Amino acid sequence: MLLLTALDSRLFSHLSLEAAKISNGEYWRILTANFVHFGWAHTLMNIAAFLLCSLVFFSDANLKKYSLLILWCCLGVGVGVFFFSPEYSPYAGLSGAIHGLIVAGLIQTRAYPMWIKVGGLMLLTGKLIQENLPGYQATDLQELIPVAIAVESHVYGAIAGALFAGGDWLLTKLKTT
Repeated sequence: MLLLTALDSRLFSHLSLEAAKISNGEYWRILTANFVHFGWAHTLMNIAAFLLCSLVFFSDANLKKYSLLILWCCLGVGVGVFFFSPEYSPYAGLSGAIHGLIVAGLIQTRAYPMWIKVGGLMLLTGKLIQENLPGYQATDLQELIPVAIAVESHVYGAIAGALFAGGDWLLTKLKTT
């Protein structure tokens, strides 16, 4: 992500999510938009959140499963923005997928007691509801990022994370029976 931000002027226009370009066959944008950002502040915030989330929930995770989770959440966000929020054009950033990692991490981790996991999910749900209410403005973030915060992408990521955790749980149950 650091390299993509450093080469921003050359790559952003080829990797960000633009619904019209995806409709014309540039399908890679559904995935690659998660890895380009609107400047250094956006990049550094997303890297910090990604690393913190990875350390808190996935430090002992299976690399293959963790990689699939990241891919799944990125695709979930890209598909969600493309179909349900095309007004974000261009769309870029990893925060939606990070929300998916948080949800999957809270559901799947064995490192924390149930009350912490449930409390975390409740707090995250409250955050998602609050930031999607009419009139919500992320004023602190707007000073750092020169575009509207795509708060809907956080919901798409959270849904993707929950679906991944549920699917993983179901596959585990099916293997043990």
